[in-house]
Amino acid sequence: MKVLIVNVSDVGGGAAIAGLRLVEALNMHGIEAVLGVPNKKSDSPYVIELPKKRHCFFYRFWRELCDNFWKSKSLKFLTQRLKRKFVTTNTILHRKNFHSQTDINWINNSDFDIVNLHWICGVICNKDIAKIKKPIVWTMHDTWPFCGAEHYPNVLENDVRYTQEYTKKNKPASTQGIDLCRIVWKQKRKYLSNKEIIFISPSNWEKDCLQKSSLFRNKECFVVPNIIPHEIFYQTKKEYGRNAFGLPHDKIILGFGAAYGINLPNNVKGSFLLLKALQHLKESQKYFLLVFGDAKTEFTSKISIPFFATGFISNPRILSVLYNMCDIFICPSLVENLPYTCLESISCGVPVVAFDSGGTRDIVEHKKTGFLASPYKIEELTEGIEWCSNHYEDLPKQCCNKSLQEFNEAQTVSEYDRVYKYTIRKWGGVTHNKEIFKLSTLSYAPSYKEVA
Repeated sequence: MKVLIVNVSDVGGGAAIAGLRLVEALNMHGIEAVLGVPNKKSDSPYVIELPKKRHCFFYRFWRELCDNFWKSKSLKFLTQRLKRKFVTTNTILHRKNFHSQTDINWINNSDFDIVNLHWICGVICNKDIAKIKKPIVWTMHDTWPFCGAEHYPNVLENDVRYTQEYTKKNKPASTQGIDLCRIVWKQKRKYLSNKEIIFISPSNWEKDCLQKSSLFRNKECFVVPNIIPHEIFYQTKKEYGRNAFGLPHDKIILGFGAAYGINLPNNVKGSFLLLKALQHLKESQKYFLLVFGDAKTEFTSKISIPFFATGFISNPRILSVLYNMCDIFICPSLVENLPYTCLESISCGVPVVAFDSGGTRDIVEHKKTGFLASPYKIEELTEGIEWCSNHYEDLPKQCCNKSLQEFNEAQTVSEYDRVYKYTIRKWGGVTHNKEIFKLSTLSYAPSYKEVA
């Protein structure tokens, strides 16, 4: 069986990390797979650049003209005068995905047995997904596949349009101008609602959201977590890292980080909620904040306790050292699917304090591997920090045990193997290759979780 994994990138955010770890793990366990991206940035031998569409000169000229127009000050002035500019209070990323750069004919003519889509905005548009003539599995890293243009619903306004269909009547009052989410949703309904697609959700929460969605509620979905490399993320002595970075040994070190959005007000990563929670600590002199990420002065100037900001870190081994320096990791995100920060943290024996929203609860067991606060009560986030500080003795062991037992690499690869084979069977393709349908030879081969 040959697998093509399609993703927007092989380095960077959570989806890129998940895709790269998956393709490497599949090959390590004897499943031939490659990760196809528009522009290769890593040195992994399992990553390839996807062939680009070929367009004539006039098409390229027209696209460039249109792109320049959409970016022009004239359009901005026109949309403001006509009050048609898309305005939303939802701070999460919005993407139209109306155009793609990948050559679908190359995919259809290739010898891949299955196509595994991941984060595909800008890589393959909805219209081109409908043209793929091979079995498709779609791994969801956020809720964009079954929402409109938004990558997560506006949880602060209880946005449930994805469950009701996107109509003029249920457009949020806070959304002004062109209803971009409705336009994108209608395009997905046109091209994808009848397309045979099997979904994979890393978290139970996102699977439940898919089942409630008006777009794909009748599609099958399997819950398969992302891969965590335990040979990198494991518990070590905190003194090693603290000595290397010159951090205090007599403080309770709190970790916080995100690949993006730390400095933005009201961002989905919740840094603005973290700042408020730190201000409510009863004995703030006991604590020290370690910030993973590119934190700028507009954020760091508001931190109420001593801190150290590392800047952007991409090397996973350095990240493991940083996690191990922490006593508690804080994830104040408004919503997450299966956040790698939390998964990496518990793998290093560091309990997590987070809001009980999204798929975080698959990782954080309340008062066992951390503390779950009610969304989005700042006082409970503070309470969680203090509770973990006062009940720390058993937490690291429970964190490590959960990570090793429930997020096992061989288990995840085996689940992907079974979903791939099931999808090929259902599609009815490649039946001549009996090797595809042999039982997995992996040491761990649980039955998959199927949702009708």
